[in-house]
Amino acid sequence: MRSGAETAYLILIGAAILMRLAGLMLTRMHWREDIAPYSRATKFLDVTLHPERYVKGAPLRTIWILNVAGALLLAGAVTVLAYELFQPSP
Repeated sequence: MRSGAETAYLILIGAAILMRLAGLMLTRMHWREDIAPYSRATKFLDVTLHPERYVKGAPLRTIWILNVAGALLLAGAVTVLAYELFQPSP
């Protein structure tokens, strides 16, 4: 992997992880009282894809933006890996 691609990958994957964690943290901070608390039985993917089921109110849009931005950054990191994988070696 070239140095520029390594840097791009590390920045993208780091930002993706931070955004996904921030979205989950906000979801857990504003968890609805009328449903069971977050536990090991809670499906992470469901919380990420459908935060409206677990949160009501103002932070919902912010949570959604963080989740989508994190997913797009993760896709960017995978794209950098795929690009480097199919490049001819120098």
